[in-house]
Amino acid sequence: MDPLPLTPLEQFLLQCTTPRSPMVIQVVLRLTGECQLDLYRETLQHAISRHPLLSCRLQMIDRQWCWVSGTPEPVTISRRSGSVFEPECATGFKSIDLTCSAPLHTSIVVQDDGVKVFMDAHHAATDGNGLRQVVTDWFHLYHCAVTGLAPKLPSLESDRLNRRHLFPQPSTVPPIGLKQALINAWATIRGRTSRWAASGRTGKHQEEMSSHCVEVILSEEQGDQLRAVQDAWKVKLNDLVMVCSMSTYARLAPPGKMHHHVTVFNPIDLRLPSDRWLPATNRFGVAFMRRPRQECVNPATILSGIHAEMTWVRANYIGVEFVKGIAAASKIPNGINMFRRLGLFIPSLQWTCLGDISRGGKRLVPWRDGMPISGDLQLATATGFAPCADDVPVSIATCEANRKITLSVRSSSRFLTMEQTQAFANDLVHCLCTVEPPGDAPKLQAQGHQPHS
Repeated sequence: MDPLPLTPLEQFLLQCTTPRSPMVIQVVLRLTGECQLDLYRETLQHAISRHPLLSCRLQMIDRQWCWVSGTPEPVTISRRSGSVFEPECATGFKSIDLTCSAPLHTSIVVQDDGVKVFMDAHHAATDGNGLRQVVTDWFHLYHCAVTGLAPKLPSLESDRLNRRHLFPQPSTVPPIGLKQALINAWATIRGRTSRWAASGRTGKHQEEMSSHCVEVILSEEQGDQLRAVQDAWKVKLNDLVMVCSMSTYARLAPPGKMHHHVTVFNPIDLRLPSDRWLPATNRFGVAFMRRPRQECVNPATILSGIHAEMTWVRANYIGVEFVKGIAAASKIPNGINMFRRLGLFIPSLQWTCLGDISRGGKRLVPWRDGMPISGDLQLATATGFAPCADDVPVSIATCEANRKITLSVRSSSRFLTMEQTQAFANDLVHCLCTVEPPGDAPKLQAQGHQPHS
């Protein structure tokens, strides 16, 4: 692969990387059953090799950062006593130096009842759905290797990476005019954004510990309660968790102005059917959702409004407007850095719906009892930990494996302690399962809000 200059979005994500915010996505997979470790590692390495950016390094060429071909990071294997179902809750961070290391680091831990897989990827190289591509390829290759079947993975077209910065407007969606774009931008930045006050803790120890991570594996009962809320309101998981995250923030954040806007940074998948043969990379846009803090306390008061707004965003391909803004800024010398320093797009919190890790795998691996199997291993859960950008207190993510839902909260230790992070996660799960039905909800959303991204 020839050197590939970074796209404006990749430059933005690289510049967001700081000692306190390494911009690393982590995916944790739990699988039960027997594992042939050498074959498992070999097929994983084969899967990674199908996605060139995940083996590259960064190199400065003609005063521009470029991806250059490299070798994948070695896959580590270790053993640990205990169950794979023990939650992942810890303080610390994983940092990846892209100048001397590939963007994807993977480790396999063999435990008493199965294997736990940790995949850490730098966000400048790929997003959560890019990692899902790797996992699907891996599950298929390993299953074929164990059962003796011929692999049936489609050939990926690496030359498409040369056009990874292009997001063509779907033919069924009219382009956004300048007037609407300006309305969207003004709606995103008008008024003050609600801020979680920093804790004031200082010192070397504070600088070293970038984040607290809390994982919650929802029980079957909690999953049923959450889906009942979705059915009652007829909303997507993305919109429900976003609203409950805003409500949890409104109730738990330190005292502040209740008319300031709780602002959510929500990545939106921009993959089209034509991207099926594109190797793993970043293909996402952004939506900003905002409501006054006083309105967010009861999630039922804003759920219908947020759902309608997000439906408009998805239907009109609005998520790409943020990417276009970064691309425009990149044409100005030092433009992306200026764009970041304006601080107009620093949210109150981040929220990411990583989707179903098994999506798209039904044609490639068999299923048993509602979950995909690979060889003699069966997927039990998948969890994604999304990074916190600097000056953002908390980043929330959900991940699905068919009907099994996991939730993660990653907080910046500048703002929250581990105990506060755990309390935030617990409150959020309770909120998700107990949103009152539409007929009992206050009618605040009837006031209406201008749709914006």
